[in-house]
Amino acid sequence: MRHTTHIFFSIFILIIIYEIYPDLRDFVPFVYALIPAVFGALLPDIDHPRAFISQGYWSVISRVVRMTTGHRGWTHSLFGAGVFTFIFMLILWYAGVKLWYSFAFFIGYLSHLISDSLNPTKVKWLWPKQSRYGVGIIRTGSKEEDTFTWVIIFVVSGLIYLDIAYGRFILFKY
Repeated sequence: MRHTTHIFFSIFILIIIYEIYPDLRDFVPFVYALIPAVFGALLPDIDHPRAFISQGYWSVISRVVRMTTGHRGWTHSLFGAGVFTFIFMLILWYAGVKLWYSFAFFIGYLSHLISDSLNPTKVKWLWPKQSRYGVGIIRTGSKEEDTFTWVIIFVVSGLIYLDIAYGRFILFKY
C-alpha cells in the first residue's frame, strides 16, 4: 500500500477506537493521538528504500534497518510493532511525555499491518515464522487501492461530521 492509504487507514482505525472507547480522550485527546498514529502507520515501511518514511534524514535509519531485513520482514510483524513501540515509549519517557501516546503509535503500526494484509504479498504477522497472513485482494498502486483509499477518506469525513454535528465531541474535545 502507498503511504497515503496507510495514513488515512490509521486515522480511520483510530476514530473507530475512540468512538468505541470515548474515555480514551481523557488520556490522550484524539487530535494529539493523530501524530503518533500516523507516524506508527508509516514506520513499518522503513525497510523499503523508496518508501515515504525512508527519505531525507530517515534514510540513515532505513539503511540500518535494511541491513537486518528485506521489505515486509520483521518490521511487518507483531515483533516489529513491539520493538518500535518500545523504542517510542523510551523516547516519550526520556522527553517527559505521557506514555499513553505510545498506544496511538501502536494502533497506527497495527493499522499498517492490517492494510498490508489486504495486499497479495500479505504479512508475516508472526515473524520469525515465515507464514504470511492476509486476504490479498488489493494490489499496491492499483485502482482497487485508489478506491479503498477514497472510501476510507469518505468514511473518515462522515464520522468526523457526525461527531461534530451531533455535538458528541469525542474526537475534538481538548
